[in-house]
Amino acid sequence: MIKNFRLSVLIRLLIISALITLLVYFLLVDVRYLRSVYIVFFLVVAIIEFIWYVDKTNRDFTSFLLSLLQEDFTTTFQEKGKGKSFKNLYGALNKITKKFEQISSAKEIQHLYLEALVDHLRVGIISFDKNGKIHMMNLALQKMFDRPQMAFLSNLSGIDERLPNLLLEIKPKENRLLKVKVKDELLHLSIHASEFLLDKEFYKLISIQNIKNELDSNELDAWQKLIRVLTHEIMNSVTPITSLSGTLRQIVENSPHDDQTIDKVTQGLEAIELRSKGLQNFTDAYRKLTKIPTPNYTSLNLDKLFKRIIILVQDQSKDIEIKIEIAQEMQIMGDKDLLEQVFINLVKNGIEALEGRKLPVLRVKAWQDDQTHIAISDNGSGIDEDKIDKIFIPFFTTKKEGSGIGLALSRQIIRLHNGNIGVTSVPGEGTTFIVSI
Repeated sequence: MIKNFRLSVLIRLLIISALITLLVYFLLVDVRYLRSVYIVFFLVVAIIEFIWYVDKTNRDFTSFLLSLLQEDFTTTFQEKGKGKSFKNLYGALNKITKKFEQISSAKEIQHLYLEALVDHLRVGIISFDKNGKIHMMNLALQKMFDRPQMAFLSNLSGIDERLPNLLLEIKPKENRLLKVKVKDELLHLSIHASEFLLDKEFYKLISIQNIKNELDSNELDAWQKLIRVLTHEIMNSVTPITSLSGTLRQIVENSPHDDQTIDKVTQGLEAIELRSKGLQNFTDAYRKLTKIPTPNYTSLNLDKLFKRIIILVQDQSKDIEIKIEIAQEMQIMGDKDLLEQVFINLVKNGIEALEGRKLPVLRVKAWQDDQTHIAISDNGSGIDEDKIDKIFIPFFTTKKEGSGIGLALSRQIIRLHNGNIGVTSVPGEGTTFIVSI
């Protein structure tokens, strides 16, 4: 009931002194042993209570330290009614608790900020200790590997059995390349490592980036340069041949010679002329790969775009069930003519793949996240695994009468829109092309 510490101590000392005085009186003066026993009992209780009360400061201080150790900042001490010195002591303890709470809060905010910053990166980031325990794996890497947060590096063996050992063995500032397959998509991974010391323990920080798009872009640039050289050289040869063969034909036709000789020369020159024109048309077709115009961006309604495309190919798709799963309000930014050319090419490829199939179905589906994705799927014969990596290479074709530039041209157009086009296929079951813009 009495909160002032000094007064409480003084009262307890007076009570103990009075009990000692009574004990001496009943032992030496009045000689009452039974009462002396009672007084001894109360005296012991009073001394124990006095020690417990005095020791309360130590208990409070211990409670304060344990609260800090356990990061529990809800413990506070009553400052008033205990005298000036205890008011100052408990006030200081409360201020220290508040300061630690602020530091902990700032640390938590900084941690959340750094975590959000790492998750915002488009490069995959993973951090682990020397035992292979994963401490951080950002969203970009989870999305790249199509896996949730993992506990240990060994779990990555489900993606590729070489991956855990490579991450453990890679040295700081070293760069490694690795090809892995995730959900039927081939990834070209560029892996870079660094190390840092935290609480006297080394951690390894790995950045993982899929550079397939960059490799494809460089490959396409190389092909474009080759095409320019080939076009230039072929055209330099074809143009005079075409002109000369036409002139010779006119001279032979207008000159008096033996009919049999004239016929043979004329037939030969006609063959030269026709072949020359065919070669010229050949080079004109492939020249398209190097002369795609800069996209003229406008807002396009995807649903209307594909309905218009289906109308254009309806004569070729009479026996095919076509399903379009696109929200009517879905919009994208792009060049109408260029994107229409890409989607017509992909739809026609799907229709051709369904030739001779029972219950043929062509499905067009679109969805949006950070990009717009358009998937064009068929349940056709599919593409062989040894050919699927080559179908975007200029001049490569799996068709008997194909030119081999349709998909290469489509990929280049999508790249001009800062997008990507990929393919997954299961032989005998079907193929899916996914355009992401």
